[in-house]
Amino acid sequence: MILVMCANAGVDRTYEVENFAAGSYHTPRRFRADAGGKGVNVARALRTLGAEVLLVGFAGGISQPFMAEKLAQQGIVTEFVSIGEESRLCINIIDPANSSQTQLDETSPLVTPDEVERLKRQWRRLLDRSSMAIISGSAPRGVPIHFYGEMVQVARKKRVPVVLDARDQLLASAIDAAPEVIKPNLAELQELVGAPLAVPQGVMQAANDLIARGVRIVIVSMGKRGAIFVTPKQGCYWAVPPEIEAVSSVGCGDAMVAGFAAASIRKQPLEQRIRWAVATATAAASTFGAVPESKKHVEDLLAGVRIEPLEPST
Repeated sequence: MILVMCANAGVDRTYEVENFAAGSYHTPRRFRADAGGKGVNVARALRTLGAEVLLVGFAGGISQPFMAEKLAQQGIVTEFVSIGEESRLCINIIDPANSSQTQLDETSPLVTPDEVERLKRQWRRLLDRSSMAIISGSAPRGVPIHFYGEMVQVARKKRVPVVLDARDQLLASAIDAAPEVIKPNLAELQELVGAPLAVPQGVMQAANDLIARGVRIVIVSMGKRGAIFVTPKQGCYWAVPPEIEAVSSVGCGDAMVAGFAAASIRKQPLEQRIRWAVATATAAASTFGAVPESKKHVEDLLAGVRIEPLEPST
């Protein structure tokens, strides 16, 4: 069982609008509504790949039963902590005519100290049923900056490896808790180290500095350019995705986390974990929505992932 924390879950509404323009009236060609949030996207992608998933996080208002029902339909068990405020709504407008995306994210709800403590207790309890944990996304207002680091420490004490996909202070404050894997994108890694990074050498150096602090694997996603994977003993690799007709970049990083985790839980070799990570992200990019349509869709892309070993500069 993989335990996924999505502290800032909400509802995602995606619209396809040809030639979208601000100040104009539009009728979408199609739309969809899903449970959303980075952790939710990870959980959904994991289920698509056949993994057993348990999802925990905050949820409130009329969004909570909608999210729980949507996720239950996909075979995802939810253990949401109910909060007093309404969960957020996120709107994504895809314009295929201009290859553009517009995203509107509501301000997150404000959670109380009691609600935070309830999520901590839920996390500790559910770790006992889990062989891997993933913490993904932002946190709502009221959650302390050190929260993710504390949750990583709890998991480590229970010998459950953690994959962390966060940004800003939530990421920075959790590094010294030594999550097993972190997955920043290039901009997030540059913000974390406070400097621009050359690709690939600067990225590898920054990743190795993080590994020296206890992280075991650093995955740096770079959109169409693929991802760089840095490990302390098994080498560094640049994985390039196959060419596709991209539909939306929403959820691609989450799909990458899911692909890597799903292959890891099956104890596959590193190269296969990399291949599954990039293929799953690529499948998500070609889908109207945040997750791949099927496991077969991912499997069809595996062979097209190009993996190149990287050597650090001397």
